[in-house]
Amino acid sequence: MSLSDAECLKDTVNVLINALCDSDNSVNNNIIKSLTKIANRYPNEVIEIICEFYKNTVRINVIQTGNIVQVLERTCVGQVKKLNPTTAAELVNAMLRAMTENPSYEPSVQMGASSVLVAVGHEFLDLVLRNLINQLSPASVPHYTIAHTLGTLAVLNTRDMVPHIKEILGKMLPLLPLVRQDGLRQAFAYAFGHFAVAVAEQIGDNVETDNITSIKDNFVTEFSIVFDVLYNQWLPSYEPKVSESVLEALGPITRLISERQFNETVNKFVLSLLSLYRKPTINFFSISQCISYLLAPSPLNPKLSLNDNVINSINHVLCNLVLLEPDYDQPHTVKNHFEVLRCFDHMATQYPDQTIEMLLHMCKNNQERERMRAVIILTHLTTSSQVFIENFASKFITILKVMIVMEQGVKMKKILVKAIVALVYRNCIMATEDFAMVEFIVKHCGYEGPATVSKTEVQDLRDTCRNSLILMCNTVTSVRTQLLHLLLTALTVEDFTPSMSTVSHCLTSLLQNNSEVTTDDPPDTVESKCSPDLVFVRCLMHVVDPNEKDRNKNLLMFLEEFSGDVHKNLKNSWTIELDRLLKYVEKNESKEQWHDMLLDLLVSAVEQVNSNKWVEKISSLFSQQILSKKQSPMIKGVALQYLAVLSCHMSNAAAVETVLKIILLALKAIPIESVDYVSKAIGIASRQHGESVLNELDALYKDNEAKRSNKLLNFLSSRASQNYAELAIVKYALITCYGKVARECLDVHVLARLGENVTSILLEILKSGPAFDLCNASVTALYEISKALHPASHHNVTLRNRWQLLNAVLEQIYNSNLEKRNVELYPIIVKASKALTKLQKGILPEERNTILRVLFNSIFGELSSFKRKYEIEGNGDKNDLLAKTLNDSLTLLHELIKELIIQSTCLSTIDDIIGLLMEWIRHENDEIRTAAVLVLQVVFDAYIKNVKLNYETPSKFGQMGYLLGLIVPGVADTNFPVRLTTVDCVKLIIQIQDLYEGHTIEPDDECMTNLTQLQNNILTNDLCMISDYCMKLCDTISPKIPHLHTMQFIESLLESYDGQELRSVGISSILDAFYVKKGQDLYQSIERIVEVMLVTMELVNDEARARLMRPLVSLTRHHSNAVTAVLLGQRIPLRPCVVSCWRHLARDEGLSAAIVDNFLRLMTSIELYEDPYHITEHHVAALQPMTLISALGEMLQEESMRPICINKFSELFAVLYTTLACYVEAEPPAYVVPTNKGQERFGFIPNREAIKLSPARITVNTFNSFLERADCYKVKEACSLCLSIEHGDSTSIILELAPILGSSLSRSCPGQLTRLVGGVAGYARSPLPPQRCAVIALLADLLNYRCNDNPVLIESVVATLDGGWKDASARVRSASLRGAANLARLRGAAAAAALPAAVAALSQGVDAQMMPSANENVPLAAIQGLSRLLTESDKLDNEFDRELLAISQKIRPFMNTDCSQLRENSIHLFGIIAEKVKSEGLVEQAINSLPCFLLHLCDTNPAVVRASKSTLRQLFRTFNARKSNEFIQTHLVDEGRLYLEQFLCALVRQLADERPAALAACVRALLPYLHCARDALRPYAPLLLGYLYADLDRIQAQYPEETRLEPDIIRSARSRLLQLIKDPNPLVRQHSAFALANITLVCTQI
Repeated sequence: MSLSDAECLKDTVNVLINALCDSDNSVNNNIIKSLTKIANRYPNEVIEIICEFYKNTVRINVIQTGNIVQVLERTCVGQVKKLNPTTAAELVNAMLRAMTENPSYEPSVQMGASSVLVAVGHEFLDLVLRNLINQLSPASVPHYTIAHTLGTLAVLNTRDMVPHIKEILGKMLPLLPLVRQDGLRQAFAYAFGHFAVAVAEQIGDNVETDNITSIKDNFVTEFSIVFDVLYNQWLPSYEPKVSESVLEALGPITRLISERQFNETVNKFVLSLLSLYRKPTINFFSISQCISYLLAPSPLNPKLSLNDNVINSINHVLCNLVLLEPDYDQPHTVKNHFEVLRCFDHMATQYPDQTIEMLLHMCKNNQERERMRAVIILTHLTTSSQVFIENFASKFITILKVMIVMEQGVKMKKILVKAIVALVYRNCIMATEDFAMVEFIVKHCGYEGPATVSKTEVQDLRDTCRNSLILMCNTVTSVRTQLLHLLLTALTVEDFTPSMSTVSHCLTSLLQNNSEVTTDDPPDTVESKCSPDLVFVRCLMHVVDPNEKDRNKNLLMFLEEFSGDVHKNLKNSWTIELDRLLKYVEKNESKEQWHDMLLDLLVSAVEQVNSNKWVEKISSLFSQQILSKKQSPMIKGVALQYLAVLSCHMSNAAAVETVLKIILLALKAIPIESVDYVSKAIGIASRQHGESVLNELDALYKDNEAKRSNKLLNFLSSRASQNYAELAIVKYALITCYGKVARECLDVHVLARLGENVTSILLEILKSGPAFDLCNASVTALYEISKALHPASHHNVTLRNRWQLLNAVLEQIYNSNLEKRNVELYPIIVKASKALTKLQKGILPEERNTILRVLFNSIFGELSSFKRKYEIEGNGDKNDLLAKTLNDSLTLLHELIKELIIQSTCLSTIDDIIGLLMEWIRHENDEIRTAAVLVLQVVFDAYIKNVKLNYETPSKFGQMGYLLGLIVPGVADTNFPVRLTTVDCVKLIIQIQDLYEGHTIEPDDECMTNLTQLQNNILTNDLCMISDYCMKLCDTISPKIPHLHTMQFIESLLESYDGQELRSVGISSILDAFYVKKGQDLYQSIERIVEVMLVTMELVNDEARARLMRPLVSLTRHHSNAVTAVLLGQRIPLRPCVVSCWRHLARDEGLSAAIVDNFLRLMTSIELYEDPYHITEHHVAALQPMTLISALGEMLQEESMRPICINKFSELFAVLYTTLACYVEAEPPAYVVPTNKGQERFGFIPNREAIKLSPARITVNTFNSFLERADCYKVKEACSLCLSIEHGDSTSIILELAPILGSSLSRSCPGQLTRLVGGVAGYARSPLPPQRCAVIALLADLLNYRCNDNPVLIESVVATLDGGWKDASARVRSASLRGAANLARLRGAAAAAALPAAVAALSQGVDAQMMPSANENVPLAAIQGLSRLLTESDKLDNEFDRELLAISQKIRPFMNTDCSQLRENSIHLFGIIAEKVKSEGLVEQAINSLPCFLLHLCDTNPAVVRASKSTLRQLFRTFNARKSNEFIQTHLVDEGRLYLEQFLCALVRQLADERPAALAACVRALLPYLHCARDALRPYAPLLLGYLYADLDRIQAQYPEETRLEPDIIRSARSRLLQLIKDPNPLVRQHSAFALANITLVCTQI
C-alpha cells in the first residue's frame, strides 16, 4: 500500500470513527458495518488506526467507544488469525485501557472490550493472560473487568485455562483483603465460581483414571482460602447482587475444598445460608441452588454430616418456601419452589427419619398453611421417593384420615385430593379401612362450598375431584372392585347426592369393564351392602331436572347397565324406554314433557315387573325418601307423582290410604315452587280415588280459610305475616288442585260437586282482585270445571252463576294486582270465556260487544306494542314467550267469535264486529293486519254458515263499496296469509251482497270461479304477477260494484295507499284497471280524483309515486287537457311528481318531437352566460337554457326518445357538447322568471332552490341521457367521468372526454361524421375559450381514425389544428400540441405534408415558457404530443433524427424539475427516442443518464417511477449487455414491488461484469446528484455511488483501463461524502458511510 493510499485509508477510518457517536442507532450500525468491511480487508491497519486514535484521544464519548469496541469485536472474531503479534499486543493494551481507565460501571464499553480480549485469547491466550495477570498487582486492586474476563476465558477455553488457574489464584488471593467494592467482589466471585466449574470439568474428564484426588489436592489450598473469604466476609454483603454472585460461586467451590474443612464448616455454612432467606432482596433461587449443591451426593464430598439442629433448621426453613399455589406468571418463584422440592428429595434420601417425621408432625400443626406445605412436600415425596413409600406411607395415610375429616379450607381439600390420588397410584391404599379415604374425593365431586369462598376455587376443586376419580376408575385396575362397592353405596347416601353425576359416570365405566374386575366377594355381597331397589329409587328421584343434562345422561346410562340388578324382567325390555330418554336429554324441551316421560318409564317398569309386592316395596322406598330427607321442590314433587302413579296400580286399600296421606300432607306449609308438582300428583291420584281426594281437599280448604279469617293474626308480629303468606300459598295450591281434579277425574258426582261448590269459591276470589298466581289458578280451575261440565250437561250438571263468572274473568285483564303480567293470562281468559259462553245459549249484544271490545283492545293493543318492546328491551326469552302467548290468544279468540256468531246470527253482529276491527285492519303492524283479517274471515264465514233467510224482502248492503276498498288492498299485502284471507273475505262480501239483493249464488258462478282461480295464483312476490292478478280481481269485482259506490271505492283505496311496495303495486293496478273500464263515467269526479292522486303522490316514496303514474296516464287518455294543463307551469327544480309526469309525457312521439325542435331553436339563439360580454371572472349560467336542458334531460330518460335523438344527432350533440364545455365551470342562476310578465322590468324573484343547482351536473346528466338514447353507450361511459364534477377546470374534463368521444363517433356514427364535423367546427371561432378548446380536442382525436379516410375532413381538421398552434390562449395551444400526435395516424401524402410542420411546432413548444397549470403548460403538452407521435408512428424518415437528438438534449433539464409530470414525460420521451434513433451518441447519452433514471426509481410520484422503469427497459435493449438486459426486463415490472437497495446492488454487479466501462461513466454522471436538494433522491445517490465503487473494487484488477477514474473525480466524490456523513438525514449518513468504505477500498488499490 502506497503512502497516499495509507493516508486515504487513515483519513476515511478516522472520519468514520468520529461519526460513530451519531444519535441515530441505525447510522451507528451502518458505520460499524462499513468499518468492519474495511477492517476485514485490512485488519492490522484498521486496528492500528483505531488503537492510535484511542491512544491520542484524551476523552472519548462512551457511545463512540462502545461502537469502536463493537467494530473490534466483529473484526477479531472473524480475522483473529490474520493479526500479527504486534497488532495483537497493541489491541490488548488498548482494550485493557478501555476496560480499566474508567472506574465507574460502563458495560457497553467495558464488557465489549472484555469480549475483544476473549476473542483475541483464542489465538493469543498467553499474551492476553500475561497482560491480565500483570494487572493483578499485589499493591492495588484490579478493575472488575479483569476478573470478569478471566472467568469468561475459563468458561470458553477450559482445557487451556486450567493449567493457569493456580497461578491466577496465586495472584488474586493476596488481593482479597483489598477487594471492598461491590462490583469488584461480584466480578471476583464470578471468576472464582467459573474457575471451580472449570476444575470440576477437568476432574470429570479424569474420573476413569482415578486421578480425582490428585487434581483436587492441587487446588484445595487456594479454594479453601477462597471459600473462607467468600463465606465469612463477602456473603453477608448488603448488596444483594454480590450475595447472589457469591452463592453461585460457593456451590461448586464446596466440591473443591478439603473434606475436613467441609465437614467442620458445613453445619455453620448451612445455617448461614438459611439465614439469607430473611433477606427478601436476594433471589431465593440462588440460595436454594447452593443448598442443593451441598445436599446432593457427590464423589468429591461423598459424606455429608449435618447436626440434628441443622437438619431441623433446613427442613423448617425450606418448608416455608414451598408455594401453596405456584404462579407461573412469576417464573422466579416457581423455579425456587421446585428447587426446594429437589432439596427435600436429597434430605429424604440422606436424613429420612428427621425430615419425614418432621413433615408428618407438621400435618398436625394448628396453622393451616403449615399443614398445606407439609402435605404438598409429602405428596411430592410419594411420587419421587422410594424410601418414603417403604417406611413412612402408612403414617402419612393415618394422618390423612384425620385431616380429611377436620380440614375445611377449599385449597387444603384440593391438596388432600392430590395426596390421596398419589397414594392410590402408588398402591399404598389397598385395605378397606384405608380405601374409605376415597369417599373424600367422591363427596367433593359435588362440593358447593360456603358463600365466602370464590366460585372459581370451588369449581376447581370439583373438577380436580371428578377428573381424579374418573382416572382412577379407568387406569388403576387394582382397586376397581373396591371402587365399585364404594360408588354403589355412595348412590344411596344422601351426603353424596351432589356427586351423583360423577359417581354414575364412574359406575357405568366400571360395569362396562366388569370382565376386568377381579373380586373375591360372592355376587350377593354388593346387594347385601346396597339395595338395588333403593339405587333404582334414588336414580329416578334425581333424574327429574331436565337442566342437569350431564347428571341425567350419566344416571340413565348407569340404569341401563344396572337394570338387570333391579329386576330380571327389566334387563332387556327397559332398553327402549331408556334410549328414548337419552335422546331427549340433549333436547331443550319443557320439563313437563320430561316428567311425563319419567312417569311413563315408571309405568313401563310396573307393567314389566307385574308384581304388587314390588310396587308396594318401591312405594315404601319413595315414601321413606320423601319423609326422611329434605328434598328440592322439583325432586320431592316428582317423587309424589311417582307415588300417585303407584297408587293407581295398588290393590291394598291400606297402602293406598298411606300414599294419599303422604301426598296430601305435602299441601300443608307447601312452598310455592312445589304447587304444580303436588297438584299434578293429586290429579293423578284422583283418577282412581276421586271422592277421597275431593273430601280431603274440601276439608283442607275449610281449615285453611278458618285460619286466614282469624283476626288475631293481623295483630301479631312478622311471624304472623309469614304464617299469613304460607296460608295464602296453601289456598293457591288448593285452587290449583281443584283444577287438576277437574281435568283428570271422570266421576260425574265429583264434577257436580265442583260445579256447585267450587265455582262459588272461585267467583269470590276473582271479585277480590287476586294476585297473579291465585288469579291464574282460579281462572284455570274455572276453565277446567266449565270444560268438564259441558260433556256432563246431559246429567243435568250446570252452572247457576255463569254471567257473573264471565264478567269476573274479563275483569282480570285490568286487574292491577297482577304485577304487569296481565298478558300472560290472555289465553286462559279467552278459553274460560268461551267455555262459559258455550255452557248456555243466548247472550245480549251489550255483553257481546263488551267481551269483544275488551279482547280486541287488549290483544291487538299488545300486538302493536310488541315489536317496540322486543327491540327496546332485548329480552329474547321473555319476548318469545310473549309472542307465543299472543298467538295462542288469537287462535282462541277465533273460536270465541264463532261461538258468539252462532248465538247471535244477524247483520248487527257483523256491523258491531267490523266497527270494532276498523282501526286494526289498516294498522301498520303486519301481525295486527293478519289477525284482523282473519277475524273478518271468521265473522263472514260464521255468518254465511249460520244465517237463516226469512220471508221478508232483504235490505240493501250499502257498505259494499267501502268494505271492498277497505279489504281489497290486502290482496297485495306482504303476508301471504293476509292475501288468501282477503280473497276469502271478498268472496264472502259478494255473497252477502247477492244474498241481500235476493240473488242465488250458483256453484258455477263466474265471479266466484274467477276469485278461486285468482286465489290459486296469489302467493307470489313477483310485482308483475301481483299487478296482473290485481287487475283481474278488479275486472272480476267491478261489475258487482254499483255506480253510487265507485267514488267510495276509489277514495277508500287511495286512503290505504302508502309506500309499501307490494300494496302500492296492487292498489295502482286495481285503480288502473278501474279507470280503463269505467274512466268515461268519471267525468264529473275527474278534478277530485286528480287532486287526491297528486296529494297521495306527495305523501309516498318515489317507487310508489311511479306506480301511480300508470292509472294517471290511463285517466289522461280520457281527459288529457285537464291533466297536462296542471303540469306545464312548474319551475325548477322540478318536484318529483312533476318529473314523473314529464317522463311519461315524453312517451308521446308527437309531443316530444315538437319539444325538441323548440329546444334546438332556442339554444342556438341565446347566450349561455348571464354576462354576454364575458367580462366577469366567474360566469353565471343563464336561466332559460338551464330550464330547457332540465326539461329535456327528464324527457330523454324515456326510451321513446330514441328515434328523435338518432334523427337529430348532429344538432343535439354539437349543442350539448359545447354547452357542457362552458357549464362545467359556470355558477347557477339565483332567480326565476316571474309568472306575471308585467313584473319583468321591476327586478327578479329570488330562487333559493335554484341557486343550489349545478349547471355542470344538469348538463352532464342531459348529455348522458342523450348519448344513451342515441345508442352511443361508449360515449356515455366517457361522459360519466364528469358526473362527480360540480365546478372545476373544463379543459381537463374535455381533454379526458374528447378521445373517447372521437373513438365512439368515428366507429358508431360514420354516416353522420361529416355533418358532425361541420357543426362542431363552427364553434372553433367561438369567443368562448372553453368551446374552442373542446372543439380542437375533439377534432384532433378524429385524426386517430383518419376521419374515416375522408380527405376533405382531414384537411379541415388539420387547418383547425394549425390555427390552434398559434392560438393566443395557452390552454388552446396546449390542446393543439397534444392533438398533433394524432397526425401519426395519417398515411401517404397527408402524413408527409403535415408531419414536418407538426414536429417543428412541437420542437418550438419545448422551448416555450412553463406555466403552473398542467393544462396550460406548453412544454409539457409538447413533450406529451411528441411522445405519442413517436410511439404511434410506424417509421420516421432519417431526416428527423437530427431534430430528435436535439430534442433529447433539450429535455434532460426537465428530468430533474420539481414538476412531476414534466419529469415523468421527459424521462418517458428519452426512452422513446432511444428506441427510434440508432446512434452511438445517443447510447453515450443513455449511459450518462443512467444514474438519473436509477435514482428516479425512488421518486415520490409513482408515474415517474413507471416512466423510469420503462425507459430503463428500453435503454438496456440498446446496450450490448444480455444478462443485464434480462435482469432489467425481469425485475422492472410496472406494478411490481421493487426493493431498491437489493436491486441496485444486483444491477451494478451485473453491469460491471458486462460493461465495465459503464461504471466509471456512471460515477462521473452521479457526482452532481450528490448535491441534489430533493429529499427523495438525496439518500440514494451515495448508496448508488457505494455500489458502483464496490464493484469497481471487485473488477479493478481485471479491467484496469476501463475502470480507471480521474483522481479529481475520486477526490470530489470523497470530499462530498465526508460532508454528507454529517447530513441531518440519518439515511443519508448511513449510505454515505457505506460509500466511504467502498471508495476507500478502491483508493487503496489504484
